[in-house]
Amino acid sequence: MHTELYDDTLLRVVWDDTARIIRIEWKEATAAMTDSDFKTELIRFAGHVERCKACGILVDVMNFRHKPGPAMQEWRVQNISVRYAAAGVTRFAFLLPINAPIPPMMNQSSPGESFLTRAFNRAEEATAWLLEDRRDR
Repeated sequence: MHTELYDDTLLRVVWDDTARIIRIEWKEATAAMTDSDFKTELIRFAGHVERCKACGILVDVMNFRHKPGPAMQEWRVQNISVRYAAAGVTRFAFLLPINAPIPPMMNQSSPGESFLTRAFNRAEEATAWLLEDRRDR
């Protein structure tokens, strides 16, 4: 069952309690987002990940327009990724537009992250991959 956990001008957060996958859907309004707004939204999202004890995260970046500053990736790993891992996240997937090329950097975890990261062009493929490591349990 899918439950909307949060919705504002920048993003929507949806929880699938059966699959234990939490999804963030960034919106076009992210074009006007600042790095401070980005941090606020990621902190809020990390709280949802922790409360739900999510195993997988699906980040829909099809409408993400913000260009994070150079320090944002390191900040995210140090302040957000550690919270994801502590909550039980084992896999993290990006959802790109159907025909968008997938940059190699999006198919690897950042240094310091303990979960696997991949990018996909189809939600079904991303979801199947997020569930993969749990099928045999």
